[in-house]
Amino acid sequence: MYRLVGAFACAAPFFPAHASAQVLSQYFPEIGRGVGEIWVDEEQLRLSKEFQPQGLHLGGFKLNGDLNEGVGYIDNANRLPGGVQSAIISTMAQIGLTSDWSADRLYTNASVSDLRYPSQGSQNQTTWTAAIGGYHDIANDRLGFDYSHLSLVQVPNTIGSFATIQPVKYQVDRAALSYTMARDGRFSLIPEANITNFAFDQSARLPSAIGIAVPQTYRNRAVIVESLTGRYRWTEAASALVMLRGTEIRYTHGLAGYPGRDSNGLALLAGIDYNAVHLVDLRVMAGYQRRFYRNAAYPDYATPIVEAQARWAPTRLTRLQLDVQHGIEDSAFENVAGFTYTNVQLGLTHQYRRDVLLSGYFTFQKGEYQNTPTHLVGSILTQSGGSQTIFGGGLSAQWLVSRHLSLNLDYAISNQNVLGTTGKFTVNTVMIRVDLNL
Repeated sequence: MYRLVGAFACAAPFFPAHASAQVLSQYFPEIGRGVGEIWVDEEQLRLSKEFQPQGLHLGGFKLNGDLNEGVGYIDNANRLPGGVQSAIISTMAQIGLTSDWSADRLYTNASVSDLRYPSQGSQNQTTWTAAIGGYHDIANDRLGFDYSHLSLVQVPNTIGSFATIQPVKYQVDRAALSYTMARDGRFSLIPEANITNFAFDQSARLPSAIGIAVPQTYRNRAVIVESLTGRYRWTEAASALVMLRGTEIRYTHGLAGYPGRDSNGLALLAGIDYNAVHLVDLRVMAGYQRRFYRNAAYPDYATPIVEAQARWAPTRLTRLQLDVQHGIEDSAFENVAGFTYTNVQLGLTHQYRRDVLLSGYFTFQKGEYQNTPTHLVGSILTQSGGSQTIFGGGLSAQWLVSRHLSLNLDYAISNQNVLGTTGKFTVNTVMIRVDLNL
């Protein structure tokens, strides 16, 4: 879980976890970065430096912990057209242990999230994650490794998912290994390999099939990715990157009488990585990707691929962040023919006072879907062509009482359609949260 270790920033995050088109991208590193390296948002930490939790130092390790309790209200707990309102009781906790050595790095961390809806108990959900990883320096090279286990849920208001009466549980296991050659040199190479296994162990209850639970094991699969990234550093702040990436998707539960859905993919990307401390941070990777299905029953899929992030601090008290993603969706919410997704997120954080942070965000997400091949229409693999669009936004105020305590008031709104339903619907959420840190 790339972004959760090293430090728990007491500033409110720009974007909520559910806003991402690729939910898994919040746990794993951006494309083109080495495995096992701890990412810390230095500019975000600077805005609230005086109130940063110190953690506990245990010999050569540092222990960080965070407990968040919240109550609130949602006007559509089902996240479907005609959904029912409910109160929300939220509990989130995370803990991380990171080495504090002069060389090499080892970390382990875990998190848990529990959401309760008193008026809609069927929407209750508990998720948890755990990871261990790090890196070992070998002369001027670096070997990075990471293993993560995620126990998550699929909900209807996520790009690529479909209408379900209650959240669908699934498990993700991922192992990754990278080797950065000449990491401090002007030119470096980063070969990487990872394998991710998706397991859906719970049936889905659909609005169109009252009382019937549809098994989801047909979505179980392993995704294997190999990549080679070349980085050329022309200044201390700027680098150019080129990446070649291959992807193999192998389904582990075939459906009798239907063609296999295994596929191979290839992507070529190039980009820049620029970081002017306390001013501009820009990272852009763009290129073209193609997915080849092993069975001719499914047409090949091709689209541009983009992953970009820009952070700008116009003043020492204000920061803007823009994230853009586009590509073929390979997340836990993929359907048989896949789909292309676009995800745009714009966030603003302002330090209103020494101990008060104000933030807001806007999101736009769009999924474009292919039609199911004619011979599969009416089967469990049916996928109608069309699109899914989500507009969202939110506001947040955070009072930093001390290094160990903060209070938060959050409001979020989204408007969208969901696969398997007609029309659009809006979800409004208000939360009051108390955050405790070590």
